[in-house]
Amino acid sequence: MSKKPGHRRTIETLLAGAFLVIAAAGATPATAGTTTYEYRIDHPTYGDIGTYVNVVRQSGAETEVDSELRIAVKVLGIVVYRQEASRVERWRNDKLVSFDGTTVTNGDKIELHGEGRDDGFVLKTPSGQVMAPASVHPSNPWSTAVLKTDVMMSTRTGRIIPVTVRGGEERTVTLAGRSMRLRQYEVVSEKHQFVWFDGRGCPVAFRTEEEGASVDFVLVRRS
Repeated sequence: MSKKPGHRRTIETLLAGAFLVIAAAGATPATAGTTTYEYRIDHPTYGDIGTYVNVVRQSGAETEVDSELRIAVKVLGIVVYRQEASRVERWRNDKLVSFDGTTVTNGDKIELHGEGRDDGFVLKTPSGQVMAPASVHPSNPWSTAVLKTDVMMSTRTGRIIPVTVRGGEERTVTLAGRSMRLRQYEVVSEKHQFVWFDGRGCPVAFRTEEEGASVDFVLVRRS
């Protein structure tokens, strides 16, 4: 049991990176309608640790994206790490208009609220107000438009992070024991991360790597 704090730190570091990388994936939604993307979260040591769901609702130039995260990591049957989150993004003509998010990690709550302005994006966090560039995009994989930025916002902490996205080449990738031909993107910031989507523009998976381990978000249902 003495190793629990180390487990928490390692898992939190991996998951924090994962929520940065997922901003680089995505599929451009239909002109109108609702699409749900449900992902299984796989950890190399702890296996299936939870789910991540994106619900994208679009009507003309207006888009709302609702996200739900549920994670529970167990060691010897005991939950050593738990994280739950609910987030809402509102976009207009591929520009972020507002963001609201609540994340609870092992009982500690972080609430974020952001609004777009002509001179940037104002984000209120527990540590104070942050002014981000108007081009900032949340770390959430609902659209390829998210790739068109060099600044991303952590949906968990509100931290503003410079990023570089490169790649896009098609290659064979093995995920959950299945080999697929997917377009691969690499997201470079403080961490080394990857994103894959198929030829139809569907976000298939994303991964973050840390200290030789990785956390995979793998699509299990699209409706």
